[in-house]
Amino acid sequence: MPEKTAHRRDAPISYRPPKALREEFYRRFEDSGLSMNAFITKGVLGSKSRRAQDERLILARLLQDAGRIADRLHDMSLADASECPPDLKSALDDLAQIRAALLALMGRRP
Repeated sequence: MPEKTAHRRDAPISYRPPKALREEFYRRFEDSGLSMNAFITKGVLGSKSRRAQDERLILARLLQDAGRIADRLHDMSLADASECPPDLKSALDDLAQIRAALLALMGRRP
C-alpha cells in the first residue's frame, strides 16, 4: 500500500472491466442501487466468508456420509467369519482416502 504524505489522501484504486464483461458489470451496478465504491467492495469482500462457511458445511456432511458408509462396510466385513473379501477391503481403503482428503480440505488432521 502506498505511503501517505502529510495531508494527502491515498491514490484511488481503479477498476476497468474487460470489454466483454463491461455491459454486464454496469447492469449489475445499476441494479444494485449502491455507489460504485460500495458495489465493488461488496462484490470483492462481501460474500467470501459465507461461501467458506457453506463449503465447510458441505465437507462436514460428506465426511459424515463417508463415515457412515465405512461403518456399514466394516460391519459387513465382521459379519462374515471368513476373511474379508478383497473388494470390501478395497472399498474400505478408498473410503479412508476420501475421509483423509475431506479432513485436509477442512483444515483438520486425518
